[in-house]
Amino acid sequence: MPSGDSQRAWFPEMLAELETFWTSNVDWQSLIAFCEKMTKVRAELRSSRGVRDPMIYCHSCKERHPAKLLDISPRSALFSLQKLGILTEDQMKTLDRDWAKYRSKHELDACGKPKSTTTQTSPHCSDDISMALKVK
Repeated sequence: MPSGDSQRAWFPEMLAELETFWTSNVDWQSLIAFCEKMTKVRAELRSSRGVRDPMIYCHSCKERHPAKLLDISPRSALFSLQKLGILTEDQMKTLDRDWAKYRSKHELDACGKPKSTTTQTSPHCSDDISMALKVK
């Protein structure tokens, strides 16, 4: 496994697909659906290449556990487009602000899903992940 693959969000094949997908008039719902698709593609690529999840240290149980990678978000796609040179810094700032407004207006989480009141917990510990886990 190449160095860094365990924490890689965008594999080269995914970036090529992002470049093909992107147009300046893409609506947020289409980008959200694309990011959901890319999250599945990343899982398939990681599985087929034998890439293991990064490890995290849980302060509650004092053990190391595999971390669950976060879903790919529209904001992550925007940063990738900027890194590829498709978006300028000004375009990125404008789209980032527009995405924040859209999320707020529609009460969406970072990945474009309706906000939930449940907290995510580790499958290994009963504590809230945001409080108990620290990346090592």
